[in-house]
Amino acid sequence: MEIRALLSAMWRSRTGPLLVAAQVAITLAVVVNVAYIIQQRLANIARPIGMDVENLFWVQSHSFGRDYNHVATIESDLEYLQRLPGVVAAASTTNIPQGFGSSVLAFAATQEELDKGGGTPATVFFGSARYIETLGVKLSAGRGFDAAATMPAADSYRQMMGNWSSEVVITKNLADKLWPKGDALGKTLYVGLVNKPATIVGIIEQFQHQPVQGRARDLFQTAVMATALSPSPNITYMIRAKPGQRDALMARIEKEFADRNPGRFIRSMEAFTDTVRRTRAGARSSVITLSVVAVFVVAVTMVGIVGLAAFTVATRTKQLGTRRAIGATKFHILRYFLVENWLITSVGAIVGCAAALGVGIKLSLLYEMPRLPLYYLVAGVIAVWLLGLAAVFVPARRAAGISPAVATRTV
Repeated sequence: MEIRALLSAMWRSRTGPLLVAAQVAITLAVVVNVAYIIQQRLANIARPIGMDVENLFWVQSHSFGRDYNHVATIESDLEYLQRLPGVVAAASTTNIPQGFGSSVLAFAATQEELDKGGGTPATVFFGSARYIETLGVKLSAGRGFDAAATMPAADSYRQMMGNWSSEVVITKNLADKLWPKGDALGKTLYVGLVNKPATIVGIIEQFQHQPVQGRARDLFQTAVMATALSPSPNITYMIRAKPGQRDALMARIEKEFADRNPGRFIRSMEAFTDTVRRTRAGARSSVITLSVVAVFVVAVTMVGIVGLAAFTVATRTKQLGTRRAIGATKFHILRYFLVENWLITSVGAIVGCAAALGVGIKLSLLYEMPRLPLYYLVAGVIAVWLLGLAAVFVPARRAAGISPAVATRTV
């Protein structure tokens, strides 16, 4: 086949091919980056949470009675929950991991670093004595809280923060940042804003508060857990059940819990698996939306390719009939259109690769994502070629089926 003649024919009617090439370029740039964003979000959703998700649930109560005794209620509730058959451990908590509320403070290995405005930010969780055991996190070193170190219930969250705990358990990534030599256990952790030190008694191997993406991802996998009772009037309890007994425990607690204290009511109760699913609902919705956008963009481009090929067949009927009359086979006609389409998509792919890299760099700077891997571009170019050939195949077969007799009657 004479490529030069084919290029010359396209250049004489260049508007259509240039528009399709532009479509291909935009499609490649959009789809490659969308596919990478989707992969990043799915990978972020699938990151280990670090807790015993399948066996955890939580319950929230709210007080309203004048005679309500907050401290006595917490102690009584924890004793009741811990005595229930099938309960591994129970604890009160200020924030629900994988929930939407969070508190952040700066932490450092020395007070001087905090005084200079430094420190490493981390999310903060307060829980009662068996908090670590209740969450089911894996400790790479140390232990959970000593019951004697639990701070009494404060009148407000601010007061609880100001009292601060003498013992803390931190995540391994925070320990590695502050003590790179791996000797964080037993060291003193200095707390920004609170300005009170605490001893590190345990190090958690893996913990994820929320599956966020971008700049805040590391923050929500970095945590400090201190021991204290929740301030009034709300209490949230985390309960860890033995395998297979979570649902039965939830049904029993829902039936019995409110009646144990007439001065409060049960605000909500939820299995931790549902909390995890709800927290990821937004990310899953965005993945679906981005996927629909990508499919729509590809569909529009394929329609453009089919339209150009159909238009070419309609306007070149006489030329195609003449070529058939002088000996061109159906294969020659089919090959002509496939090669023409391949050249158009190749031009679009080259421009699209440059655009995809530019967009990828901008996204990585805006959202602190890793740079777009080159193999996404390679896969994108191959996909564009294959989709282009698939889109043009039917019009090309129709062109190859034109007989010389039918073509010459159009003269």
